[in-house]
This record gives sequence, structure tokens and C-alpha cells, in this order.
Amino acid sequence: MRLPDPLVRQDSAEKDPQFAYTLARGLEVLRAFDAESTELGNREISGRVGIPRSTVARLTRTLEMLGYLHYDSATSRYRLTTAMLCLAHPVLARLAIRRIARPHMQQLADYAHGSVSLGSRLGLDIVLVSSCIDINSITARPEIGARWPIGDTALGVAYLAACGEAQRNVLLNGIAAGGRVDMKSLRPLLRAELDRFSKHGFCLVRDRARRGMHAVSAPVRNTDGEIMVLNCTIAAFQLAPDSLENDIGPRLVNLAHSIEMGLGIG
Repeated sequence: MRLPDPLVRQDSAEKDPQFAYTLARGLEVLRAFDAESTELGNREISGRVGIPRSTVARLTRTLEMLGYLHYDSATSRYRLTTAMLCLAHPVLARLAIRRIARPHMQQLADYAHGSVSLGSRLGLDIVLVSSCIDINSITARPEIGARWPIGDTALGVAYLAACGEAQRNVLLNGIAAGGRVDMKSLRPLLRAELDRFSKHGFCLVRDRARRGMHAVSAPVRNTDGEIMVLNCTIAAFQLAPDSLENDIGPRLVNLAHSIEMGLGIG
């Protein structure tokens, strides 16, 4: 089972007298749910987040009383409620980049007959904040809020290429320690894409998930300087030879520049 990476290192939490462990554990319980595991029992949650089952039981009961979890007595499992959307809405609303990026993203998705997504880093994951898809594409629409390990996606590779060397090394150490990503395949891929990024401003990942999908990715800066990432994913059989390198990749870089200009950056 996939375990969510902690957002705060244990040693950092222990050194901060203001750190509220109960609150942190409650949030970890909420993070245990994902698109593949929408319903979880206390035992499953405990195994995912490393919190004793008795503690998890108190936390889930509290979250149920607050309206963030629903308990199904027939299955003895919990699921997230729509109250979570109320927490997410202010976050999405403040991201002006989503509004500015969307028409540009849709234009490229239609041109490439694929999907174009915008993501943000959260710990060792990339979280989608916006996505567009060509109506005729066979590519599944990525869901807002979906998250993947940073080393397993084209979005993550672009982030690693765009961030500074010091931060990249910290992230790679965290990825290796987490054990969720095949570092033997990631390191040579990243070396090649760092070179491509330095020359062309984008990265290319071919069928890393073995689903017949190829992707190009590029960074884009938000108004606060945050590195966000764009990608364009296309079914392999729809691609002409070298079109990712010579056509879609440069278009994605231009898309990023257009978004930054719309935000008043540069």
C-alpha cells in the first residue's frame, strides 16, 4: 500500500515546541485517503500513516463528528466528505495562474490531441491543480487534487530539473529514503533530462508508467516565485516521429512563457 510521505520531518517537529502533534496526526489521517483508496478502516489507516490504531480510532471519530469523514457501519470504513472541498476551494481560488493558464492549456491540448496539466509540489509529491483535455483524445482526464510521487511523473522530472541543485539533492535523498520510486531508472533519466532542460527548457518522459503515454514537461513560475510545472501527455500511437522534441516541447515552453507574461512576471 502507498504511504503518503510526511510533510514535516520528524526531527524538525521534535525541535519545535509549538508543533501540535494531535493536529498533525489528524491531518495525516485525512491524507491517507486517495483516488485508489476512497474508503478505509481504522486498521488500514493505521498501517498507512504509522499511528497506533487506538489513536486513529479517536481521530477518525473526531473527524466524523466535525463532518470531514463519513462512517459506513455496513463496511466499518470511513470516506472523505464534501466538506473537504470547502477547504480546497480557497486554495484553488487564490491561484490566479489557473485562470490565466487554462485557455493556453486547452489550446495546446486540442492541438496535440492529448491532455495538458498544471501541478504544484507538496512534499515529495506533485499535486494537480488544473487540467485540460482534447475532446477527441483517448487520454484520461487527470483529476484535480490527484497526486503522484515526484520521481514517477514527467511533472516531477521537470520540477527536479528546474529547482536548484541543493534542493534537488534534498528531494532525491527523500525520494530514495521513501522507497516508492525506482531510483535505478530515475537517476539516468534525470541526468539526460537535466541536459535536455538546460538546452531546450523542457523534459521528455517516454511511457514511464508503461501505459503507452509519452509526455513533455516544463516549469512555470507563479507570482510568489513558486516553481510549478506543466506537462502535455499524448498517446504514443498519435505521435509523429520526433514531434515531442521538435514541436510539442517548444510549444509547451512557449505556453509557460505566455502564462508568466499574463501574470506580469519577467
